Amino acid sequence: MYLPDAPELAAIVDWELSTIGDPLLDLGWLLATWPAPGAPSAAAVGGGIQPWDGFPQAEELVARYAEGSPRDLSHVAWYEVLACYKLGIILEGTHARACAGKAPKATGDLLHATTVGLFQRGLKRIGTS
Repeated sequence: MYLPDAPELAAIVDWELSTIGDPLLDLGWLLATWPAPGAPSAAAVGGGIQPWDGFPQAEELVARYAEGSPRDLSHVAWYEVLACYKLGIILEGTHARACAGKAPKATGDLLHATTVGLFQRGLKRIGTS
């Protein structure tokens, strides 16, 4: 995007992932990739963060968010599950490219495994696994 009154760059927007509207989608995305005990890892996406002593749990993030937001968080799990599936679908695109020989096989395999983990995480979050 450019400034309306000058030929100067104002922003770069990732149209594929940007949303206008509900900011809880961003919170869901954070939760979908947050390290959690017993949850399948999204290490390929979240950078493989290893929790340390005092590292907040997802519930603590939601509580902190609630302190500064008037939004209703009673359906935050829905946003987390949506993010798990949305991110998994995007990662599967690169896996498909790898299967077609247009991306490194190791990258495709890693992202596919991450997708499976995200889908498992989503299923676990909605209580179907």
